[in-house]
Amino acid sequence: MSKRKTFRIDSNLQEFMESGVAVIVGTGDLDGRPHVVYGWGPRARDGGKVVDVFLDTLRAEQTLADLELNGRIAMTVGEPVSYRSVQIKGNFIETAPPTLEDEAWVERHRADFSTTTALIGDPPAITANLWLDEVVRVSFAPEQAFDQTPGPDAGKPL
Repeated sequence: MSKRKTFRIDSNLQEFMESGVAVIVGTGDLDGRPHVVYGWGPRARDGGKVVDVFLDTLRAEQTLADLELNGRIAMTVGEPVSYRSVQIKGNFIETAPPTLEDEAWVERHRADFSTTTALIGDPPAITANLWLDEVVRVSFAPEQAFDQTPGPDAGKPL
C-alpha cells in the first residue's frame, strides 16, 4: 500500500495567494449545508505545509463551528483582473487570535486587494466596506489544489 504524498504550497502558488487576490472560504456542516465567508491575508508557512487565512470574527461563527465539527475547509483565491483562480482544500488545524504581525499582514493584503479591485473600477472606499476590523486566524493543512480559472483547465488538480 503506497503512502499518500503530502501536498505543499509551492513558491509560485504562494506568491499568487499572497498577492491582492479575492479570498472566499467555504465549509459545510454535518448535513452538507455550505457556508461561505470572505477571507483576508492568506499565506503559506512551514514550507507550504500550513495555510493561514483570516476571517472577520463577527461573520465567522458558522464557519468556525463547521471546522470544529468536521475539519474540512476550502479556500478559493482569485485575481479580480485576470480571473485566475485556485481552490485549496485541506484539514483544519486551529484558530487563534491575530498577533500584531498578523494584523499588519491582513492590512497589507486588504490594501493590495483594494489596489487590484480599483483596476476594475471598484473605488477603494467601497471595497473597504467588505471587511470588519476584528479577525481570527484559521490555519489548515492543504491537501489538494485545483485550477479554478475559467477555461478548459478549470477543475484540474495542480
